[in-house]
Amino acid sequence: MTSVLLALADVGLGVQLEEQLANAELTATWDAAQAHGPGAGQADVVLLDADLLGARLPGVVAAWRDRAPLPGIVALGTSRAARDQAPRARVTLLTPGASLTTLIAAIRDAEALRFSAAMRWSLLRPALGMPPEPDAAAAWAPTLAAARTTTIEIPRAALRWHVHDYVTPTERLDQLRDERVLTVPELEAVNRIDGTSTVQRVVRRGPLEPLHAARLVWALGSMSALVFTPEVHDAATGPRRTLAELRAHLRARAARLEGSTYYDVLEISPLAEVDDIEAAYRHVSLRFAPGELVGYDLGELAALIQPSWDLVEKARNVLVDHAQRGRYHDWLRQKLPTLRTIWAVDPSVARTAAAAFARGQHALGQGDIHRAMSELATACRQFPGHPEYEASLSWARYRVQVAAGRDRVAAALTERAAIEDLLLGRRPWPHALVALALLCAAGGEADAARWHLQTALAIDPEAPAAVQLARRLGMRRG
Repeated sequence: MTSVLLALADVGLGVQLEEQLANAELTATWDAAQAHGPGAGQADVVLLDADLLGARLPGVVAAWRDRAPLPGIVALGTSRAARDQAPRARVTLLTPGASLTTLIAAIRDAEALRFSAAMRWSLLRPALGMPPEPDAAAAWAPTLAAARTTTIEIPRAALRWHVHDYVTPTERLDQLRDERVLTVPELEAVNRIDGTSTVQRVVRRGPLEPLHAARLVWALGSMSALVFTPEVHDAATGPRRTLAELRAHLRARAARLEGSTYYDVLEISPLAEVDDIEAAYRHVSLRFAPGELVGYDLGELAALIQPSWDLVEKARNVLVDHAQRGRYHDWLRQKLPTLRTIWAVDPSVARTAAAAFARGQHALGQGDIHRAMSELATACRQFPGHPEYEASLSWARYRVQVAAGRDRVAAALTERAAIEDLLLGRRPWPHALVALALLCAAGGEADAARWHLQTALAIDPEAPAAVQLARRLGMRRG
């Protein structure tokens, strides 16, 4: 008979559920003393008060799951904190008023699937009905053999919490290859796992049949041969770094454009002519167009792509049409105080800023770094947030600081961090990326410099500063 511990502080609810579950032929014990964490005694299933625990729910659940034997866990609650924390704790959340039938079904599931709460060796063996064994090579082959034929319920339940997590191999996977415990089709499948695909895609893409793939991914995760992370685990390779940056750009862009203007969508000022608008549209498309992103597994952020691009298309169509743009300006004059904008500035201000920027760039070229910093600071005061103005000012400020005796690396790192944050969520700006690459190189990060410079050259392959820096960094072009 299933034993249930009601770790609930509410006397009325605890006594009521204890009686109802007993009448349903479950062994139910109410113990308010364990409402904040495990105490003495054991149970097959524990009911927790998610409203009471709030943000502490994941920690308390983890404490229960460290017990042996492992109990199943169900949470009760209706608060927003309960709804937010239950997925993080990986527990089923029911309302305190759920029907007895629903509650009993959740208790049965929690008991049957208690070994799906986490993926680790100590849970893998009992989940397969196997006795405990040390995590060593001698046990790997029989454990994997059992995992291939186990019922799918526990692997499916364990993986459902990680559907949008990225799957990355570890050194243990190399050890499993060396021990030759994987079949040829399994080797083909795991050799394609490089940290850029989510669980959902890994399971579905083949060559293994999805249920076989799900069992294998679950088993390998439990054997520490794969890790599952909501963000890219380690951006040590080019594909992982690209993916990590795209995710950061998508998330930042959604935040930047909330309540903004069409000028912010395309990152242009009201001075922009049709050619400027079309050029901006092309540059935005290089980073955010659905066709450019289709080859990347962006997990849950994929839902941001099409709505963001629809806004780009709408902004372009309105701003290139003289009549529509005029009507939009009429609307904008009324709504501007309620909108968030960097780009919808007064045209005269945009002209003043552009002139100061041009003077600052000329001064930089002449080696007059103090005058350059003064002019670029003027441009940024007039037009704060403009990527090229801000990045150029950072480079000039770095040079002035170094000339004054500040440590080169420390100065470069400070300025680099500010520009990297500024460029998140924006279309690629070649001159800003060149300034960022210069700061990276100055800070001793040649690989990072090449990374940013590559993007700049893809847009403007003949930019003199970019070409010169690429040559210095030994980059091959072509």
